[in-house]
Amino acid sequence: MLATLCALAPAARADVPSSVSARLLRACTAEGPGFVLVPETGTCLRIGGYLWAQTYANSYTDYPGANARSYSVSTFGFVTDARSQTDYGPLRSFTDVRLTWRTADPWGPGLADGFDFEPQDMRIEFAGFTLGYHQSFFDFYANANVLGTDPATIGDQTHTPVLGYTWQLADGFSAQLALEGSTERDNGILPVVAETATLLPDDPTATGAVRVPEIVATFGQTGDWGNFQLSAALHQIAQAPVSERTGAATNDWGYALQAGVMFNLPALGTGDTLYLQAAYADGATSYLGLIDPSGRLSAPDAFQRLDGSLLRVRGWSAVGQYLHNWNDRWNSAFFGGYGRFDIDDPLAQITYGASGIGNWNVGANISWSPVGPFTATLQYDYNLYRADGFRPAAQGLPLADQAASQLMLMFAATF
Repeated sequence: MLATLCALAPAARADVPSSVSARLLRACTAEGPGFVLVPETGTCLRIGGYLWAQTYANSYTDYPGANARSYSVSTFGFVTDARSQTDYGPLRSFTDVRLTWRTADPWGPGLADGFDFEPQDMRIEFAGFTLGYHQSFFDFYANANVLGTDPATIGDQTHTPVLGYTWQLADGFSAQLALEGSTERDNGILPVVAETATLLPDDPTATGAVRVPEIVATFGQTGDWGNFQLSAALHQIAQAPVSERTGAATNDWGYALQAGVMFNLPALGTGDTLYLQAAYADGATSYLGLIDPSGRLSAPDAFQRLDGSLLRVRGWSAVGQYLHNWNDRWNSAFFGGYGRFDIDDPLAQITYGASGIGNWNVGANISWSPVGPFTATLQYDYNLYRADGFRPAAQGLPLADQAASQLMLMFAATF
């Protein structure tokens, strides 16, 4: 396709003044390597992709024995980036879509071989607006430099529908405001009924109530030293009536706050970086980025009391990561984090089988790039999910704690 575009470019230049054609060609070159001019449109286009071949080996502490101890994943990603200059500023459309083949779900039971289509990014940027499917504006660290399709790593990395606006301010400062999809942020509500509770979705649609999107705002700065971001989100906790406890839908609001900073550390190595991030959530636990590697459990947003009112779940998390480049061909990332959530109500503690959960994670990887488009990576993750005040319950952990290790070998090629 690129050869066709290049072949057509001379014909297109014949239809426009040579000075305009030369200016457009220079503009495409300035956008970065791989951009070419699309004839008659004034659009700079880059087409690329990547292929990942990964093998995972997992181990658990007793639970769950049926989960796949090893499995393979192959991922093909197709990337397009189109940019044009308009009277209202730059227009950009970007896509990153993946076709994934796997022999098992991450940390789950082994399944028959199957393909999945997984959009990662499909957005339009114009005049400050971002519209489409994109990384949540709330995210900052987002597991940067942690590789693979299925990392068992603490840190929020959520892709969701986004409608947002970015204000570019002086000296590298910026501010953002967005409405984002709520489905990916709903961690459910647990009715307080000992031993018989069933996780209920945050879904008021059965009563005809209108679901409010996530409201996300950020403020930050990018400079030669690195960058920082302050994030805030409002999350509607809403649910249809359960049984005959209450005759109307229960609604409440949760929120999350986050602060993150990334330092460039050229004195330690060219391209070295350090990430530090902390988050707090009240009734919006998905923003903490906690992970139970079994895939079975997550922190609920709230518990519903017998009178229908909601008891919000509160928690926090802190993560850090250091990337070091040993030389032009070798680099390593070292990462870790801790997070927890607490359950204050005694009856809710009986329902969940714990007064709170602590989640630890540490890991590291080493990557070798013998040639530009090819990289081999070996990565290790350790994850511990532990209950405080444990007792067996229908919605709690089957054990007081679950330790899990993950070893990944990945070969990646980009084009």
